[in-house]
Amino acid sequence: MSITAKEIARLAGVSRGTVDRALKDRPGISEETKKRILDIADKYDYKPNIIGKALVYSGKPIRISVILNSIGNPFFDDVKAGIFAAQEEFENYGFRISLFEFKGYDAENLVHLLDEVADESEHIILTPICDSRVEEKIRALQKQSKNIIMLSSVLEGISNALYVGCDYLKSGRIAGRITGLISGGCANLYIITGSSNHKGHAQRVEGIKEIMKKNYPSIHLVGVSESNDDDETAYLEMKDAFRNHPDIDFVYITAGGVNGTLKAVAEQKGDIRVCTFDDTEITRQALISGAVQATICQQPFEQGYYSIKSIFDTIVMKKEAQNTIHTQLSIKVDEAL
Repeated sequence: MSITAKEIARLAGVSRGTVDRALKDRPGISEETKKRILDIADKYDYKPNIIGKALVYSGKPIRISVILNSIGNPFFDDVKAGIFAAQEEFENYGFRISLFEFKGYDAENLVHLLDEVADESEHIILTPICDSRVEEKIRALQKQSKNIIMLSSVLEGISNALYVGCDYLKSGRIAGRITGLISGGCANLYIITGSSNHKGHAQRVEGIKEIMKKNYPSIHLVGVSESNDDDETAYLEMKDAFRNHPDIDFVYITAGGVNGTLKAVAEQKGDIRVCTFDDTEITRQALISGAVQATICQQPFEQGYYSIKSIFDTIVMKKEAQNTIHTQLSIKVDEAL
């Protein structure tokens, strides 16, 4: 039996999304990493997964709409790679996937897109926004027997809907521990988060505070700003924070806006340590240069892939529907790249 893409990722020390880009000759990967992946694939006789080609689905098309607030946020590059990989794998079973993207956390945009796809798809995968209008719309769609899957964010008020993503509160606790270990338990910490309309972002901040209170009383949380996953907003928020609190010596970026935050940090004098979330090209380069000390990864490729595979499992394989699929959390430093 030949090696799998997941095993290649483990042997190469990279994400599944990076393996997918190398095997399919897509951009966003260095030539050195690409060669390492291809050499492993050749050595162990890699062959693409052919489960989706083993049997042509004879029923009606399985229509899936995917709605992501992914514009301007590189985290979703690997999420989409996972979705596209699943689409290719299950295409012959009748899977038909339509992708819709928007920017930020505007609930009206999301409600509009949900209205747009309501008559087109039986299955709707979305990154939800914490807003009563969104919850009302999702409940209405569920009454129409639509299968709702929440990807990378969750609304606790919605029942009978699968959540695929990381455990955000746990990831915040890990971030709190990293902050304590790197700072030696003493720091003036500033957090750049995404949006209070994303429950997971709020949970990450909560997790950091929990660990600080429990283990690191000498870490002072100076403040928290929202970037809405936008680099320009993150830059302005961080610059303003430095003006008001020049003693900031540790910055944790818990969502998007990494480039903007790092730009503001680079313009500030002093030894300021920075940690991030996610394994994007931006964070990888920042780890290599020393601008970022550590990042927490949450397997975005798997999140995209399993959001589609969950539909395959219930519709084609007749497996019992799940409530939650948590992806693995891991920590990367420069030497892991």
